[in-house]
Amino acid sequence: MAAVRLGGAALPAAACLWLAACAARGPAAPVVAASGPAPAAAAPVPAPAAVPRCDPTYPDSVLTVRDTIYLHGFLLDTTARGLLPQVDLVAQRVAYRLRLLLGGRTDSLPSGEPLVTWRSDIGGNLEVKAHGDGRATRLELLPMPLMDTVPTRLMARALDSVLTRGEMVTWSREAPRDSVEMRFVLAHTPEPSYPRAIGSGFPVFTLRLPALTPVELVAHPVLRYPEGQRDVGIGGHVLLRVTIDSLGRPVPASIHDIYPADRPRPEGKELDDYLAFSDAAHEMLIAARYRPARLGGCPVNSTIDVPFDFSSSGRR
Repeated sequence: MAAVRLGGAALPAAACLWLAACAARGPAAPVVAASGPAPAAAAPVPAPAAVPRCDPTYPDSVLTVRDTIYLHGFLLDTTARGLLPQVDLVAQRVAYRLRLLLGGRTDSLPSGEPLVTWRSDIGGNLEVKAHGDGRATRLELLPMPLMDTVPTRLMARALDSVLTRGEMVTWSREAPRDSVEMRFVLAHTPEPSYPRAIGSGFPVFTLRLPALTPVELVAHPVLRYPEGQRDVGIGGHVLLRVTIDSLGRPVPASIHDIYPADRPRPEGKELDDYLAFSDAAHEMLIAARYRPARLGGCPVNSTIDVPFDFSSSGRR
């Protein structure tokens, strides 16, 4: 599943990525490197076409998608998983206070408009240090543009309301920590989108969104099959996550592998093979070029997952 980001916030994309093209249906097609003779040198990658200027007057009449925004609360220290129920309870209370600030009722979700619109950046986050005896302090983060947005200010008001009302939770002295740091973020998906997030998402409000035009591949070089693995017939699979910026360029610092959570990370020789495949996939992906996703007529950053298969079936 691809996720499109408007600013720093992720929007779900009901489209999948084929590396050869962006298809409207079916699972993401892996990039396949077959063994055999070494591939030819990669062809030059043409520059992406010029991106039309975003139209700031995009009419509200085409805002045809109603999306739900969720509040996530999660632990910064993943070794304290025993306190996760307390974090979820605090997140639920903050979400409730935020719904009230937007005029919502206990039995329905309020609309974010007009305070929050689809153009708003919901990528900020807040942190709290909570103690087992119920004391809590909201931590002041370093000044960042993402922190000074209407959604983040509303979330801060809701969180402060929970703190001043004494609605933080307590836990027993037998817990693994006498204090814990929690983080609260807003997101377009109920599933946690942060790498270390282990909390739940609670719905807080809805937004009207325009239809999404997904990211589309323009060109990519040949996927290199690592010689050491090709020569002995070793195959493998790598899944990389990458952010495509609003000009259609992969953001190098965003590229990282997604390893199945239900499988242990490889070790020893298997790790060497996996890293060789991952490096080859990274090399190809960083040189690929895309047409950026567009939302409301505006090019936006997008985060996509790209699978790579290294097949040894053709080895001679």
